[in-house]
Amino acid sequence: MDKKADKKQLRTHIMEARKAMPPEERKLRSEQACRHLLACERVAGAKAITAFHPFGAELDILPFVEQARGRGQEIWLPLTLLAERRLVPYVFSGPEMLKQGVYGIWEPDPEKAVEADIAKLDVVLVPGVAFDRSGGRMGYGGGFYDRFLAGLMARPYLLGVGFSMQVVDHVPLEPHDIPLDAVVTEEGLFHS
Repeated sequence: MDKKADKKQLRTHIMEARKAMPPEERKLRSEQACRHLLACERVAGAKAITAFHPFGAELDILPFVEQARGRGQEIWLPLTLLAERRLVPYVFSGPEMLKQGVYGIWEPDPEKAVEADIAKLDVVLVPGVAFDRSGGRMGYGGGFYDRFLAGLMARPYLLGVGFSMQVVDHVPLEPHDIPLDAVVTEEGLFHS
C-alpha cells in the first residue's frame, strides 16, 4: 500500500474508534488531558497559545481554554480560510465572538474578533486524528495546520492534543508534515 492508502485506512480506523467512545468517558478523559495541559511547564509559561475549538468526537479542550484565560494567558482560535487553504488566528474573548464555520467548527467571526499578532505566539495546541511518539501527526487531510506552521517565522512549542487511543506506533509521514514537540493525552505528556 502507498502512504495515501495507509493514511486513509488509519484515519478511518481512529475516527470510528474515537466516535464509538461513550460521551461520559470522552468527558472524563478530556478533563484528565486538560489537567495535564495546565500542568505542562511550557504551556504554563506561555503568554499566547493557539488552541482549537473541538468538534465531533475530538478531545474537549474548552476547560483548559477557560482556565488558561483565567490565569491571564491569551488564547487564540483559528479561522479557516478555505479558498486560501490557510488558518488565521484570532484572540478568543469568549463564545460570543464565535460563528459556525468550515466543517461545522466554531471559529472566530472576524467582525467580532481581533486578529492575533503571530510574532507573539508561544505554543500551538494541534488537533489531529493520529499521533506517534516521534512527533508524527496525521490531521484530517486538508494540510491547514502544516501550512500554518510552515509559514511561521519563529517556531513555537508544538503540542499535539488527543486521546491515548489516537497515539499509534507510527504515523505515515510526507515531506511537508511538520513534527510536533510533544503530545498530551489523558495519560500524560509525551515528548518527541
